[in-house]
Amino acid sequence: MKREALKILVVDDDDDDAFLIEDLIREGLTDPSPTMDRAKSQNQAIQKLETTPYDICICDYRLGEGDGIGLLRTVQSKQITTPIIVLTGQGDQEIAVEAMKSGATDYLTKGKLTSESLTKSIRHAIRLHQEAERRKHTEEMLKKSHQELMVAHQELQASVNKLTTAKNQILRSEKLAGVGRLAAGICHEILNPLNIISGYSQTLQMERKDDLALQEDLSSITEEIHRIEKIINGLLKFSRKGDVDLKHSEINDALESVLSIVEGEMGLEGIEVVREFSPDLPKLLLDKDRMRQVFLNILNNAKYAMQGGGKLTVRTQMCNSTNPSSSAYGNGSTSQESDTALKISFIDTGTGIKKEHLEKVFDPFFTTKPEDKGTGLGLSVCYSIIEKHGGTLEAKSDGKNGATFVIELPLNQKQENELQNQVEG
Repeated sequence: MKREALKILVVDDDDDDAFLIEDLIREGLTDPSPTMDRAKSQNQAIQKLETTPYDICICDYRLGEGDGIGLLRTVQSKQITTPIIVLTGQGDQEIAVEAMKSGATDYLTKGKLTSESLTKSIRHAIRLHQEAERRKHTEEMLKKSHQELMVAHQELQASVNKLTTAKNQILRSEKLAGVGRLAAGICHEILNPLNIISGYSQTLQMERKDDLALQEDLSSITEEIHRIEKIINGLLKFSRKGDVDLKHSEINDALESVLSIVEGEMGLEGIEVVREFSPDLPKLLLDKDRMRQVFLNILNNAKYAMQGGGKLTVRTQMCNSTNPSSSAYGNGSTSQESDTALKISFIDTGTGIKKEHLEKVFDPFFTTKPEDKGTGLGLSVCYSIIEKHGGTLEAKSDGKNGATFVIELPLNQKQENELQNQVEG
């Protein structure tokens, strides 16, 4: 393969020296003969180096008012990569060191200059430049590969997070389904003897009105019976899979109807309610009564967390769906059928949810309230209702600066058809 001729720039303000250098180069580099340009000043040299891709630059140290060191520093500042060999009339080691520090590839003394030494220096300088370019290219490729790996790692981590979320949702759904099956099997059997106990307690209360100690015990029994009934009624809701009455409804209207009930009581407790409702939201296929039940439960929990006052923000907006499964009723599909959703956020400034409790808040019977304040079924029921609507319910908190509950209801015609078919079926 025929080699390309080298393109060389000679920078020297002395014509005789420049001609000598060019002759020595042509004598040493014969196959093919190089192409050479000439510059007589630093500025002229910079202009040529900026516009022409030279293989090598041979520069005299003395350049009228300037010198080769100035040229080297200017070349570096402009990020010109052409290798430069510096020539001087004296073998001054200090100049040589300064030239090399300033970016020269090599340094030669004019008085000892031969065709062989100059040719050897040119080839050495070009070889070093090529190695530097290869190294730079390799570093850029490694940097690019590292960036691509980082992006791939982030994408993989995002996928893992989605899979983890989907797995947790499936496990929670299975747990709720298990509770539902258990409830369906035993709740009615429990209610029968419980009603008998309740009946005898009421009879004794009427017959032994004068026995104050017994009346107090019977009142305690009645309270516990009501507590058991409340738990059983909550459990029974898990066993009714098709008990949703779906109609196209305005989500803002449903929220407003619940807020109008609780806002007065919240105001008396020093809680400010802020509405941030997006206008013109599309209607959704909802069971309005069941959805109100979800809203009321979340609002009551927020009120309990803000004893002493605070601020509750209720926000509605459109967003990109984060639901890892677009299918309601857990049919096993994990495809993303919808890319938009209606998002409802309840943001309070209460005590927050501890990190160790965050993954348990939707588990049946889990509660941080005293026994007489909650059964641990409220959020589980809410989760089940939202799941029946094909949506997601998520709790967020750093453990101290309040909590946020987020409901996402995907806007997807296929999903809406599935919900409608489920009800009609």
